[in-house]
Amino acid sequence: MQNPDNATATNQPRLRPRLKPTVWTIVGLLGFCIVVMGVSAVVAKMSVDSLMSDARALVADINDADATAAHVDDMRSAARNAHIATAHPIWRASEVLPAIGDDLRAVRLLAGAADPLVSDVAAPLLEFDIASIGPNDGALNVDAVGELGKKIEQVAPVAEQTNIRLIAEGIAVDDLLPQLRDPVKQVSEGLSTFADAMRRLAILSPQLPSMLGAGEPRDYLVLVQNTAEMRTLGGNPGNMLMLTLDEGRMSITQEGNRFNIPTGLNEAIEPLNSSTEALYTDRVGKFFQDITMTPDFAQTAHLARAFWSSALGDPGHAVLAIDPIALSYIMKATGPVQLSTGEVLKAGNVVDELLSNVYSRFPGETAESAQQQDAFFSSAAAGIFDNITSAKAGLAVLIPQLAKAYDEGRILYASTDATEAKALQGTRFGGPLPEQNNSDRTLLGVFVNDNTEGKLDYYTSMSVDASTDVCHAEGDAVFTAKATYDYNLKPEQVAGLPKYVSTGTYFPKGVKSTNLVFYGPSGSTFVSAKLDGEDFVPQTGTHDLGRQAVLVNFESDPASTHTVEVTFSAPADQKYGPLGVRTTPMIKKVPVNIDSPGCE
Repeated sequence: MQNPDNATATNQPRLRPRLKPTVWTIVGLLGFCIVVMGVSAVVAKMSVDSLMSDARALVADINDADATAAHVDDMRSAARNAHIATAHPIWRASEVLPAIGDDLRAVRLLAGAADPLVSDVAAPLLEFDIASIGPNDGALNVDAVGELGKKIEQVAPVAEQTNIRLIAEGIAVDDLLPQLRDPVKQVSEGLSTFADAMRRLAILSPQLPSMLGAGEPRDYLVLVQNTAEMRTLGGNPGNMLMLTLDEGRMSITQEGNRFNIPTGLNEAIEPLNSSTEALYTDRVGKFFQDITMTPDFAQTAHLARAFWSSALGDPGHAVLAIDPIALSYIMKATGPVQLSTGEVLKAGNVVDELLSNVYSRFPGETAESAQQQDAFFSSAAAGIFDNITSAKAGLAVLIPQLAKAYDEGRILYASTDATEAKALQGTRFGGPLPEQNNSDRTLLGVFVNDNTEGKLDYYTSMSVDASTDVCHAEGDAVFTAKATYDYNLKPEQVAGLPKYVSTGTYFPKGVKSTNLVFYGPSGSTFVSAKLDGEDFVPQTGTHDLGRQAVLVNFESDPASTHTVEVTFSAPADQKYGPLGVRTTPMIKKVPVNIDSPGCE
């Protein structure tokens, strides 16, 4: 007779034997996926590390054509490997994981963007022999510049399309792992900046040779701003130079200053914007030394051309402004300048020589001494510009220094040509506040204007703390800028100051009067101001460049510090980009601290 227990066992479904292959298959697939993801992650990281290493080495070897070609090949291979490692179905499937899915997706998207950028944009540009541009025999090769322009036209659309695709994909940076947020943000912002620069250069590229004087000479009116006497854009433009480019060769062909350009006119040389006049008075149009008081460089350039043409004729094709600190950056690439008066200007001493020592050498108390001052400035600027097209280091060393000066607002440019104006619209070439809305970046402005009549800003420095509650405000958003202004002149130095540095005409010798001008975000409203912690009523308030602006005046004794705090409000229901602050480019870089809780 059959055992009932055995019968039961015999009649039960055989589940376990059929489950084993399924379970092991799943386990095997999971293991395979983990191995693939692990290998892919290692390959992606190694490829990115290799890409970054070659990019850094490329900067050092940019003048070596063979080394550049090797780096380009390695970068192209590394970008392709990173793309392949992150583009397969297993990687994409892993992006649904709740903990790391967003991070995997961000890595894939950036690797996918890097591949065409390196292969189809950077590589063709880097394969161009930049050394062919020169300078050679004191001139830039305008034909080589034209060839580079054509390459830029070819690759610029790829950069723009890659950036558009990345924006359309939408990487939520705030949802990423903390260690990924900053790198992803930096890469995304860097790509956007690069694509924008390529687009603008593509617009400009057909005209680059003619801008260098191909075919016929091209004249540029240069304002050399004296940062020892602050103005909003950088300094008193006491010296104007006509810079002529002829077939890539650069020379100073004419000079203008207070001795041959009328200044102190009875009325503005050209009608001013009403907001400019309300905030800065009509001095901006009466004295050519004050045309840089406004942050609108287009208006400054218009006034500069009017002053020049009133006495010296054709004001040229465009207006360029530069300061001694930017000149020192240029000299790091071009080397020292030997002046006819015997002085040797170097990157390390040119700022002190132009903004301080010259006034000890030529105090300016006589007409002859004042003319010697201006001659020294003109000779220095001419020598530095001449060195640009005779320097052996080449453009590869010069371009990073020019980029640094541009980023700090020390190089400004306004052209009469419609194509050039279109290419540069909205950039810092037009002044510190080019944006007319807050969507991409929310900007505050803090600008310095000397009110003393002297050169005492050589002894000043400033820092700015900015804050906003825009990311958690329930009502109107509040934006505050607090400037700490240091006057570092020592009391024992006052007696020895040359008269031209501290004239004592309107204020006691050594005492400094300063106007700080604060600009709120676009569409904002002035709320309050404080000077050294006490409530203060600004002298002037107006809308300028679509922004509320207020002016705060104060006097400084030697070795003193003042704080000025200005608050604005704006509707919270608008789109606001990251908070930033633009300041006057002073001799010492202005540190800026941003506090925007809830926006990270």
